[in-house]
Amino acid sequence: MVRSSVVSEFEIFDSSWYSCDSFFTGFVKIHCKTQNIGQYEQESRLDCVIHYSKEVEDPEICGKLTSLPGYSFAEPSWNNKNVNVSLLIHKTAVKDEGVYTCYVFTNSGFNINQTRLNVTAKYGVPTIQPQPQDIDLNTDGSLTCKSTGYPKGRLSWFDKDNKPWLEQPEVKVLKTENGLFILSSTLKIQGGSAFSNYTCKVFNARGDEEAEKSFTVQNKPPSARGIRCRAPHMILVSFFTQQPVLFVRFLFATVTCYVMQNIFLKQHPTSMPLRNQEGLEA
Repeated sequence: MVRSSVVSEFEIFDSSWYSCDSFFTGFVKIHCKTQNIGQYEQESRLDCVIHYSKEVEDPEICGKLTSLPGYSFAEPSWNNKNVNVSLLIHKTAVKDEGVYTCYVFTNSGFNINQTRLNVTAKYGVPTIQPQPQDIDLNTDGSLTCKSTGYPKGRLSWFDKDNKPWLEQPEVKVLKTENGLFILSSTLKIQGGSAFSNYTCKVFNARGDEEAEKSFTVQNKPPSARGIRCRAPHMILVSFFTQQPVLFVRFLFATVTCYVMQNIFLKQHPTSMPLRNQEGLEA
C-alpha cells in the first residue's frame, strides 16, 4: 500500500495543453467532464473527481485554488471518501468561457486533466422599432428588430402565415462591453404593400428559436393632406350681330383637383354665364 499526500489545484488555461518534464503518477487520476455549459450571470460548475488506485492508503488531501475572485471549490472539505474537486464560478460572465486545467500533485508524482466551459446567454424577446413611428400601409418605411444574447445567433423575418421572407435583410452584430451580442435587422416596407403583419424571430447559435416579436402595420383611413388645383382656363368670346348689341360669355371652365392621399381626380365643371346689356342671359 502507498500512503500519498494529494494537492489539487485549478487554473484557468489560456493556452493549449499543459506540458511538464516531471513524471506522471498512476496512483491518482482526475476524471473531468469534457464540456460544461454555463448560463450568463448564473452559477456554473466544472465537474472533476479524483480517483485513487488500490495501492493508495489513507491519502492526505489538501486543496489550492488559483487566487481569483468569484471562484471556489464545490466541496469545501475533502476526505478519502469524498474527493470531489469540482470548481464553482459564482456569477458566470462571457470572459469565463474557455479551458480550465485541474492539477493533482502527490509525493509520488502528479496528474492533470482539462475541462471546458461554454457560456450561453439566452436571447431576449426582440424589440421592433418602426420608422416612421406612425407608419401605415400607405407609407414607405422600415421595421428594425433587435435582440441581445450569446453566442452569436441570427434574426429572421416571417409573414402572417409564418413563412420566412425570401429576401432576408442583413443582420448586423454589435459586441457589448460585457461580451454579449446585439443582433439588428431592418426590414424595408413599401407603401401599398398587401402585408400588414410582420414577425421577427431570434435563433441561438445552435439554430434553435428562442423568442419572437410581431408587429402590425395599421391600415389608417386616407385623409386629404393637401389639395392642388389647376387654375381654370377662361375664354372670352365677343359676338357681334346685326344689332349694335355686344354681349360676352364665359365658356365652361373646368377645375381639376388632385387629392394627394386618395390619389383620385375630381372634376368640377363651373359655368359663369354673363348677362347682356338688356339683362338677358347671352
